[in-house]
Amino acid sequence: AVVSTQSCHYAGGLDKFWHHECFRCVSCNRVVSPTESFYDKDGKPDCFNCRGAPQVFTCGICNQTISGQRLIYLANTYHYGCKRCTKCQQSFSADQHDNIKILANGDFVHTNC
Repeated sequence: AVVSTQSCHYAGGLDKFWHHECFRCVSCNRVVSPTESFYDKDGKPDCFNCRGAPQVFTCGICNQTISGQRLIYLANTYHYGCKRCTKCQQSFSADQHDNIKILANGDFVHTNC
C-alpha cells in the first residue's frame, strides 16, 4: 500500500510505513515496489530476485496451487480436502495427518477404516 501526503509517498510493509525510497532489499539494496512480493528478513524486505520465488506446489487432483499444509506422496502433492480415503470416500483434513495410512498400492486410507 502506498500512502501520499503533500510532499512524501510512503510504502506500507512489514507492519510499518517507509519512505518509498527507503523500502529497499537488504541483500541488493534495490527499492522494492509497493506491488512487489518480498520476504521478511529480520523486519526488512528481501526481494525475490535475491532469494528466489517460493516453491509453488500444485494439487495432483484439482491442479490448483496449494498454500499451507499439503499431503505429499512420492513426487505428488495434494490438498488434504481433495485426497479421499479409498475405503470410506471421506476427504482428509490436516488434523488427521497422523491417522492416514498409505497402502503398498499408493491408496490413502484412514487408519480406522
